[in-house]
Amino acid sequence: MIIHGPTPNRDFTIVSNSVIRDDAISYRARGLLIFLLSQPPDWNTSSARLALQSGEGRDAVRTTLRELVNAGYLQLHKHQGKGGHWEAEWIVVAEPWSFPEPVDNPVDNSLTGA
Repeated sequence: MIIHGPTPNRDFTIVSNSVIRDDAISYRARGLLIFLLSQPPDWNTSSARLALQSGEGRDAVRTTLRELVNAGYLQLHKHQGKGGHWEAEWIVVAEPWSFPEPVDNPVDNSLTGA
């Protein structure tokens, strides 16, 4: 039996139980997905920064990000910004989605966190 404690009335994230119970992704991927969904839209990060924050290795984080990509929860778009520097945008969704193939992503190792 599970007994629930008090529920928060502020600073919380609403996530569908179907995502939390999605057997297609690992518990690690579920945790990272919920963490990403809890961030504000203008929040910036990278796989290296996530590794530092989580105490996980960078390769473990990248593997988990790829798992989320393959499951349809995450897509990364890379494009050249002003001055020719590569910029990345991560699109994170709360339900699996079939993302269209990005036309601005010439780099396949897209989870480097550019």
